[in-house]
Amino acid sequence: MTPIPVWVIKQVDTDLLHLCGIGTLYHPRQRPWVALSDLRHHRYQGGVRLGKTGIVLNSRLFAALVPLEALTLQGPTLARWEGRDWRVSQVPRRSWEYEGRLVVDREADGEGEGERLISGEDVSRIRDNIDPQAAEPGIAVFQQGIGRGGSYRARGPIRRRDS
Repeated sequence: MTPIPVWVIKQVDTDLLHLCGIGTLYHPRQRPWVALSDLRHHRYQGGVRLGKTGIVLNSRLFAALVPLEALTLQGPTLARWEGRDWRVSQVPRRSWEYEGRLVVDREADGEGEGERLISGEDVSRIRDNIDPQAAEPGIAVFQQGIGRGGSYRARGPIRRRDS
């Protein structure tokens, strides 16, 4: 199986790409030239192995899979794709499988080069539905035996199921 490297774009906004990074098409039952042709015509359906993680995700989770030569990074927050310039936000691993809308947070770059854009899950709809009076603020105390009607004793030695 010939590896086909691609840029993995999670979401495309008006002027912003939410970029997961570089992945590889996972096409074990498909000829490489067919997978590459489908990719170039925006019809690829199948797996994408992201980075060096070994994780293979379905291509339907992403807005676009782009051949490496079709997108050029011009710094940590800028890219050139489809004949125009885009701002770039990095999508962390925890959001690769998220199926909702992403929003952007700004984070200071530790290398002194300004700021980075980081994508995260949009939880505003959840936050809007929370009743602030539903739970009084305070401290939760968990004690042994509460909720089970008393203490719990194991019945004999614990054995593994496979033994």
